[in-house]
Amino acid sequence: MGRLWPALPVLAVAGALAFACTSTTRDLLVVPYDAGSDARTPDAADAGDASAGDGPSPDADLNLGQPCTDDAQCDEGIKCEYFSCNPTYHRCTYTPDDSQCQDGIYCDGMEVCVLHHGCAPGPVVTCDDGNPCTIDHCDEATMSCVRVPRDEDQDGDPDDHCYPKHDCNDQDPTVSSKHAEVCANHKDDNCNGLIDEMPCVVVEGGTCAAAVPITTPGNYALSTLGASLTFGTSCTVSTPAGSANVVAAVTVPAGPNVDLDVWAVSASGAEVALAIDGECGEAATELTCNSDPGASSMHARASNVPPGTYYVVVTTAATTSVQTSVQFLPPSPPATNETCASALPLTLGTPTEVSILDPATDLVTACPAGTGLLTYSFTLATAADVRVYATTVEGSGTPVVGLRDPHCTDPADELACGSSGMRPLFVRNQPPGTYVVTVGGSSPIDVTLVVETSAPTVAPADESCVSPPSITLATEVPVDLSNNDNAIKDGCFAGGPNAAFDLPLAAASDVLLVGRFPESGDVGAVSLDDSTCTAAGQLACSVDSTPTRVGKRNVAPGDYRAVIGDSTGQQDTLMVLARPTTPPIAVMGQISCTNPVTIPAAGGFFAGDTSTSLPHYEESCDGPNQPQGGAPDQTLALTLTTPQRVIFDMEGSTFETLLVLLQGSPCPGMEVPSTCYVGFDTQRSFLDVELTAGQYFVVVDGYAGAKGPWNMAVWVLPP
Repeated sequence: MGRLWPALPVLAVAGALAFACTSTTRDLLVVPYDAGSDARTPDAADAGDASAGDGPSPDADLNLGQPCTDDAQCDEGIKCEYFSCNPTYHRCTYTPDDSQCQDGIYCDGMEVCVLHHGCAPGPVVTCDDGNPCTIDHCDEATMSCVRVPRDEDQDGDPDDHCYPKHDCNDQDPTVSSKHAEVCANHKDDNCNGLIDEMPCVVVEGGTCAAAVPITTPGNYALSTLGASLTFGTSCTVSTPAGSANVVAAVTVPAGPNVDLDVWAVSASGAEVALAIDGECGEAATELTCNSDPGASSMHARASNVPPGTYYVVVTTAATTSVQTSVQFLPPSPPATNETCASALPLTLGTPTEVSILDPATDLVTACPAGTGLLTYSFTLATAADVRVYATTVEGSGTPVVGLRDPHCTDPADELACGSSGMRPLFVRNQPPGTYVVTVGGSSPIDVTLVVETSAPTVAPADESCVSPPSITLATEVPVDLSNNDNAIKDGCFAGGPNAAFDLPLAAASDVLLVGRFPESGDVGAVSLDDSTCTAAGQLACSVDSTPTRVGKRNVAPGDYRAVIGDSTGQQDTLMVLARPTTPPIAVMGQISCTNPVTIPAAGGFFAGDTSTSLPHYEESCDGPNQPQGGAPDQTLALTLTTPQRVIFDMEGSTFETLLVLLQGSPCPGMEVPSTCYVGFDTQRSFLDVELTAGQYFVVVDGYAGAKGPWNMAVWVLPP
């Protein structure tokens, strides 16, 4: 999608190199560009005129411009082009850099840098593969094209006209190859060509007439096996395709009003949603409905209901048995502690039982919860460190807690927040005063809340961006977050403690941050900020599991901060790489190991497009059943004279990349063990390897046929 340009020969960059993009403000989509109106690339006649008497005719591929004697005369004020004065032809030479134009939106296409013009839109991502048996769309969250099998009735089973032995009636969601055969309904429910064959299931609760009767409190086994998605509710499971629901008729006996309290727990771990209606199948009579993506346990309560029959609708993401608990509780008023002013007092060090069901969303938190927030208060007589613990007692959700200063009401008054359970929320050295603790959940849950205080401690230097310790480049720096709080508010990661390091840049530089966390499931973040460490001063941010990385091209000279954080306060490591920015090296056309693009000894930044190449090589980590050669690929060559650590980072590429290193003769040799990496996520392929001396072939490929424009930063660390 982006416009690619040839690499400059050595003679084109022999002089001093300048680059016009020194501002961190990107000048995107300046004006729609018509390539036929003013390309301003010199034709042969122009080139000949300009070079008369100065030597050989210049190559038009050098993108030569006006005559010059020094680099400064070539500055056009275009923020995405590199420029220099070619010492051979005494003409300005320009190299575009598409990576400087990206707006961070994948589906609108890769923006391009047009020489002498600036940034312009590129073609939007088109995901239509021409196959009528797939539904195609561009997914911004995964930065990829999503192609799902055609499924008209949205029952999770594709049409067997496209996919044999699947859904034999794609107009009826109660029929599919995944469905159980239902007894005596005169229909081939499971698409095996038979009707009402044994074994079959009798669906209990599949219709209002067959609602499961419940007249006394207790535990009941419901099942969505053989059921369909019959009942509409205001909330549901996150993947409705293939989901099903059943209904139970719960009778509240004569007598006083009660709170009808229901828990539903999936036996298989399938996601569950839960609703309570006043009339069966009547959405307008719904009293409550609760859901949470991925939650296998759900809680709902209809408050202060009179005697009568109510209908509990249990929806599951896949057919499963569901343990359902029904209780008739004495009526209790709705929680009133939903604001700062109505916070309930708690005793420091004493557990408080909290039922998070359906509080109002009166307060805004930087750590979004699936529920509203309840509020509790405590008072500090003297300065102290504060730790807030919250542990789930019942339910499958996660507590979300926050601590607010005495003013409390504004979002800026939130001192810290986080998902609890793994570690306490920690805020250091708070002055005397009254504070508010907020408690919510990813879904309705019951939790135990404890607030503890201890003598105030002094913050380590890395807990602030004011004067943090300097970072040693190209070195794994240990970072102990076990005693840090979430003091750095740069808008990247609100869910855990963090630390900052000083990063001075004397010249325009490319920067890469790599954070590693000891637990594979730990979520962490790395960010590059200006010295203020505010959201407005954030240059780049990435939140992911280990390793988490983020790169930034052409960072202007100045004083910056490298920030790392994680959700649990671990012994992490942070590595920061920085080097003077250079023009991108273009990889064009059909590039194999017989004509590879050379990677300089110090590495560099490369831009290519595999869609202009051919499939040459097959890799061990490619998808199954691929044609010979797999997707189109392009090859680079790296020669090391000594053992060195090398990092390959394909962040910014437009497709699911596959990156592999090969070595040996005849070219391209064999795969280097453990170097085949598929970039399924938005950051694409990443390799960090220790290599012995020798020649290597670096193959940029696509997973399962994927192809398109790609970027790759190669960092060769000092031996």
